[in-house]
Amino acid sequence: MATPNPMQRAYSSPPTAVSEQSYSIAGILTTVYGLKELDPSVKDVACLWLLHPRLQTQACMTPIAASAIQYWNEHFQQRGGRKPAVGLIAASFDQRNHGSREVDKLANQAWIAGNKRHAQDMFSIYRLKTCFSVSYHFLILKQMVHQSTLPT
Repeated sequence: MATPNPMQRAYSSPPTAVSEQSYSIAGILTTVYGLKELDPSVKDVACLWLLHPRLQTQACMTPIAASAIQYWNEHFQQRGGRKPAVGLIAASFDQRNHGSREVDKLANQAWIAGNKRHAQDMFSIYRLKTCFSVSYHFLILKQMVHQSTLPT
């Protein structure tokens, strides 16, 4: 039985799309949202990391990225057009064994669905440190943005 996407009904209508570009960072396909919307005058860039829910993929985070970036940019426009000192981008990647990184579909399931290794699979989330993946991606992505070395 498939787990429903908890993000599916987050918006009554989808937000206006923002730019998105995929990059291979440390061998993981990473989608970066909002690069084209960055004001050239920003002095720094904040990155909102969007980690998808269990049994989903990074694609379900696209509306969240668009909504957050639009809100950020509109916030400054509503304040008399003041230029932001910090720009906002968002980034997402498929978690281990999800989406483009899926190797074993059964390993994502619970015991009731026949996954006899469910405890080990869930423990690997902590043991393999998803937070390390995000931290490492953040350092590389931030350096790429500041050095303008993102391939187009």
